[in-house]
Amino acid sequence: MLGALPVAAQMPTQATVRTLSGIVTDTNHEPVRGAVVELHNESSQALMTYITEANGTYNFKRLDGNTDYEVWVVFRGRHSPSHAISKFDSHMAKVINFTIRTY
Repeated sequence: MLGALPVAAQMPTQATVRTLSGIVTDTNHEPVRGAVVELHNESSQALMTYITEANGTYNFKRLDGNTDYEVWVVFRGRHSPSHAISKFDSHMAKVINFTIRTY
C-alpha cells in the first residue's frame, strides 16, 4: 500500500476573516465624529479608510485574517500613533480605541 497523505494535507485551507472596530475619542473622552481611521494592508499595500460616526465608532469588516495591518487615525491634520495587527494574533474580532487631540 502506498503512503497516505496526512489529514492536514487533505483538508482545504480555511480562510480566516477578521473584524476591526473601536471608538475614537478626544482628550476629554468625548467621541470624535468625522475622524478618518486609516487601515493599511501590509501585504497588498492597499489603504482603506473609515470616517467615524457621530458616536466616534468605526468598523472594518471582512478583513483577511492571514494579513498584517497597521491602523491609525487622522483628524484635522493630527495623526494618532499607529497600531499593528499581526496575522499571528488569534483575536479575529479586534477592538482598538484611539484618543486624539482635537485642538
